[in-house]
Amino acid sequence: MSHNRLIKKSLMVLATVASGILGILVLLWASWKTAHYFWLSSPATSAERQPLKIVMETSWRKLDWKQALQPDRDAMTTLQTRGLPWFDPRLPSSCEPPGFPYERGDVGDSWFDYSASDPGSIFPATKFKWKNGLSIRPTGARPMIAWHGTLHSHTGWSDGSATPADAYAFARDKGGLDFMAVTDHPEFWLFNPGRNWEELREIAAAADSPDFLAVRGFEYSNPVYGHYIVVGSDGVCSAFKCPDLKDFYNWLARPENKDALVAFAHPMVQKDNATQFEFKHMSFFPPLESRMFGMEVIHWSGHDRFQFGFSGKQPFIDEALAQGWHPGPLGSQDNHGLDWGLSNSRIGVLMTTLTHESLMEALRVRRFYATSSRDLELAFDVKSAAGEWIPMGGLVDRDTLGAFPGGAHGMLETRLRLFEPDEFNVPRRVEWVLDGRIAGRLDFEGLPHELSVSGEGGTYYAGEITGWLPLSEIRDGHPHYLYARVMIGPWFEAMAQTSPFIINSGDAPDRH
Repeated sequence: MSHNRLIKKSLMVLATVASGILGILVLLWASWKTAHYFWLSSPATSAERQPLKIVMETSWRKLDWKQALQPDRDAMTTLQTRGLPWFDPRLPSSCEPPGFPYERGDVGDSWFDYSASDPGSIFPATKFKWKNGLSIRPTGARPMIAWHGTLHSHTGWSDGSATPADAYAFARDKGGLDFMAVTDHPEFWLFNPGRNWEELREIAAAADSPDFLAVRGFEYSNPVYGHYIVVGSDGVCSAFKCPDLKDFYNWLARPENKDALVAFAHPMVQKDNATQFEFKHMSFFPPLESRMFGMEVIHWSGHDRFQFGFSGKQPFIDEALAQGWHPGPLGSQDNHGLDWGLSNSRIGVLMTTLTHESLMEALRVRRFYATSSRDLELAFDVKSAAGEWIPMGGLVDRDTLGAFPGGAHGMLETRLRLFEPDEFNVPRRVEWVLDGRIAGRLDFEGLPHELSVSGEGGTYYAGEITGWLPLSEIRDGHPHYLYARVMIGPWFEAMAQTSPFIINSGDAPDRH
């Protein structure tokens, strides 16, 4: 008996020690998760995420939006009729556009909206401001403005809510988007024959309007190789039909899918498989080079978790660029509830007009940026040797770029123009990223005074930031990439990132 008691006591001691160790491990894990969140939010971590080698000269100037950014406003009559959602209950209800299909209600200090046809429906309060439109005029071309939308959303046709028709209507009338793609998982359609590609075509066509594009797409969802967003294809290819990534890539490369565009969706969403198999670590597939147009760098409204990549040292998009892809950055909402357009995450696409043809063309040439500041308007250009400004996303040769005396090899001039209408979204930092390292940085220490402009309609931020890159940094005969990003808010809680330029240097072959 004494022997049995000794064994029981020993087991109890071991169990107590094991429980204590487990408790300590859980506490350390929870502490790390908490500390890690704040560490990610620290303004000092941007340089730690990517190598830092400041070689650029920078300057900036404040812009009067009315005088400097809108020389062609009178000719752009479509801007006079568009409203965008504005979450600020201080604005009067008269800011709502005519025909706004929701009524305003309040309980105490809380605001909400409801549908006049369904008084029981309650949505977050939406106030409206008018779309201003940052005018971007490449030399000798028509002005372009930023149209906002998302290319990743779901409905009850897969793992979301309601119908595609509901989603398009909500995004247009309540979310205030200029365009939205419904991209349900076709794997769910196997047991729902009424849900199919042709039916989605008809629903999208019915939802189209002069000021809203209803885009049709799908999300290829492979449990091993990751998820991809596809728009413009001739049909769908589910993971059942294309179980291997090579099958999916070959399907996209078919002649009937020549207009399809595909993007890497939310890297590392499948953490168990991602380090080994996701996207096959972005292995390059030449037939899709021109059509792999994007990668999500903002998902819902978070961007920090995309800053580490498979290597843990640089963002996923940099790793894809290093592999030979040419993705632009996407901000996605990935809606699964009744909230299409309400998230801040989106892309801004620079177009002269809002049409399906102009949208697909702009996506194809990567003339867009990702943002988690819902109304930020942004343009990023480089100057050619002829003095013309080339919009972001372009593929250019080093010898065609502008240079002026400033070192042995001259300097490449870049221009970033921004318009932020939300006085609470204060731009704090601009960074230029060259080949995965931060090559230039400009901090605005004294904001809100540096870029802020006060006038009719309140305070906004508008500025033109110039950066000069030594052409000696682009000299080894290989393609290089350059993009810019803007950090917003005291803890960089919002971010915007431009599409990259691909710069061929020396005898590097043309990528297209």
